[in-house]
Amino acid sequence: MAKPLPTVWEIEPHTAAKHRILEGYLHAWLPIMSKYNRRLVYVDGFAGPGVYSNGEPGSPIIALQAYLDHAQRDKIRSELVYVFIEEDGHRVARLNEEITKLGKLPSNVVVHVIEGTFQDQFAEALDHVEETGGHLAPTFAFIDPFGYSDAPMSLSGRFLQFERCEALIYVPLRHLNRFLSMSSQENALNALFGTDEWKKARAMNGATRLRFLHDLFYRQLKDECGLTYVRSFEIVSSANPAAGYTLFFGTKHELGLLRMKESMWSIDPVEGQRYKDTTSSGMQPLFEQEVDPTPLRQAMVDHFGAKPFSIEEANDFTVVETPYIPSHVKRRTLKPLEEAGKLEVLTERKRKGTYPEKTRMRFKL
Repeated sequence: MAKPLPTVWEIEPHTAAKHRILEGYLHAWLPIMSKYNRRLVYVDGFAGPGVYSNGEPGSPIIALQAYLDHAQRDKIRSELVYVFIEEDGHRVARLNEEITKLGKLPSNVVVHVIEGTFQDQFAEALDHVEETGGHLAPTFAFIDPFGYSDAPMSLSGRFLQFERCEALIYVPLRHLNRFLSMSSQENALNALFGTDEWKKARAMNGATRLRFLHDLFYRQLKDECGLTYVRSFEIVSSANPAAGYTLFFGTKHELGLLRMKESMWSIDPVEGQRYKDTTSSGMQPLFEQEVDPTPLRQAMVDHFGAKPFSIEEANDFTVVETPYIPSHVKRRTLKPLEEAGKLEVLTERKRKGTYPEKTRMRFKL
């Protein structure tokens, strides 16, 4: 479906945004996971040539530099295995050149550049693990295909069934939306979603259709891949709002969810771009210049009602059920409610407007 690309091409704004999200998460993932695991694996399923036409680094180089430039690099002593899969032989050659430019890599870094399709090569690796009864080391997979027909849900499900495995998956929902009525695309769409339920969207229009497709992919990641937490982030160009790009992140661990959300919130708005969380309909878009906590306040009131709750429960709810993160809870959410007489603190503390560990409170409805 996607038009053929040369060996090296110009980077697009949405790609740069994806890369910043990826880089931010890897900076958090590496030191956390290396504390408890002797081996970590990063997989780039559609690696490309490692560079863009104006010299910008591609995702494989960004992943390597996330470690090489890390402030805590000396403390990250795990073996780091980077697996870069690329179908095009010319891009493979260029990627190897770009990796060579990084110089001699540290002894704990192992790089495998594999020529072939993601479906074939990754499936073969999983076949070997399953046949030998082995286990995967903690693995983070960046699945960013050029179209939508090369990353089937079944393959993601096989991978994500293993513990400590996470994925950031790019799905061009607005792009594939244009091809729902084409019978020639049915097999590709069945593979992408892992079901033919997407056909129900044919009877829908506009935002309703897009929301259905989004929610279907979200639900399939949970149901078919066994993920506990799934969040999605849509990258929309202000120049072309119809060209939206959706990233789905899946993990079984709340800490992974928190770190990904922190990565997203840490990014300043990209010129000409806006980014919004698309997992919860009606929730505050991410990346506004000034964070509006009003939806978070309402969500917390709706969830806890008049029942007592702890600051830890407030933080957990914020991470799991909203687009926000714990840094938005105390000063931006709880303190204004307390000052307005809408929040009662039930435990002793040294100063009003603070919420130390084990603080208990309730909303005054």
